Amino acid sequence: MKKFYVISNAMNDKDLNITKKVSDILDKNHMEYKINSLSCSKDEGCYTDNTEIDSDTECIIIIGGDGTLIQAARDLADIDIPIIGINLGHLGYLTEIEPDSIEDTLRLIFDDDFKIESRIMIEGSVYRNGKKIYDDIALNDIVLGRYGNLQVIDFKIYVNDEYLNLYSADGVIISTPTGSTAYNLSAGGPILEPGANIIVITPICSHRIGSRSIVLSADSEIKIEICPDRHMNENNSKVYFDGNASFILEEGDIIVANKSMLDTKLMKLNRMSFVEVLHKKMES
Repeated sequence: MKKFYVISNAMNDKDLNITKKVSDILDKNHMEYKINSLSCSKDEGCYTDNTEIDSDTECIIIIGGDGTLIQAARDLADIDIPIIGINLGHLGYLTEIEPDSIEDTLRLIFDDDFKIESRIMIEGSVYRNGKKIYDDIALNDIVLGRYGNLQVIDFKIYVNDEYLNLYSADGVIISTPTGSTAYNLSAGGPILEPGANIIVITPICSHRIGSRSIVLSADSEIKIEICPDRHMNENNSKVYFDGNASFILEEGDIIVANKSMLDTKLMKLNRMSFVEVLHKKMES
């Protein structure tokens, strides 16, 4: 590989020391590259305009945490360029390059010594009175969650147009395998092998005994219908995409979620198996 695009989260790399180090390594090895240093914030987010990336770019390097990589994956999903992350966050399930091994690992990329993993993404649409009013895409998860007053949400779930169950809960997570180690894991859901072609539904703090996660084929279509609010409060729920983009829901709204035709291509340099990586992260 000879041409790179570098996305640097200045919130993580405050003095841009890691960004400068990557730049120096690329220069030393006579690589062609562009750097986009993002002034991210919790309120305004951290977005990349994919029209700024040349079509012949071969690799996108993300400097930041898993959140930076996930947002970049959403922004860049339709340009189909492999991405890899340098971990300046916490656990780093997705950003596999550690700051102390940047030069050695970049050399593997220069020598084309890597694998590409395709990770499924899911798309979600909100329908109101039969009309689509919002849609977005997620690498990790689509979450129906509480908003405003902290009462439970009543909602029905359908799978492939078949009624599954009525839930009273804080919400529900529809997770990809990539997202299974994120909010899904915290909510008691199962860890999925990252390359699997499946999705999981995990209720959040359900008020019904026996509510459990349900693992489905990624080809399944999931519909969530927002039931009338028994507490007569407005703006009680939102749908969230990867914990970032969100949309306020109303009674009767329907969220339709299914596998996207787009995917994220992650560059993998680590020779450890998924189980070895999981063991290492669980010890962190």
